[in-house]
Amino acid sequence: MKDLSVSKAFNEREYNELLQQAVAVIETSRLQIAKQLNSIAMSSYWEIGKLLDERKLDSKYGDSIVRRLSSDLKSKYPDMGLSPRNLWNMKRFYLRYCQYDTKVQQAVAVLPWSHNLLLMSYDLAPQYIVFYANEVFSKGWSRDMLNHALKSEYHLSIQAIEKSNNF
Repeated sequence: MKDLSVSKAFNEREYNELLQQAVAVIETSRLQIAKQLNSIAMSSYWEIGKLLDERKLDSKYGDSIVRRLSSDLKSKYPDMGLSPRNLWNMKRFYLRYCQYDTKVQQAVAVLPWSHNLLLMSYDLAPQYIVFYANEVFSKGWSRDMLNHALKSEYHLSIQAIEKSNNF
């Protein structure tokens, strides 16, 4: 059996430092992978929403088609969350943000789906959408934290603080 103790040339402190650095590399890589997967998922949701919009499907005339599409997609991709409601949300996602510039679109593209659904439930100006997306991204806000910030109109309090600052 091999001896797993640290050699005399490499003391315990040096080993722990190496271990911490290796863990940091792996954690950073895992976070990057998760962000890329989320971005790709948002791109897929955008494209599906666009497809539904281009086909002029709405809840009045397209409900049976979307239910059938959901069923067929779920049989092929059972773990992807392709319920009829989610498909309609994808269309809403596309319609909500297609009218804005790429800055807004890029800001929401990195958010988790649940955060986007919450943001879409508020009638926010584009600059506030970007503001909240940046807060979520930079501060790692959970959906609950975002919900609290939206309910308390956090963007207005920040704006008031910035206006009151003379510097």
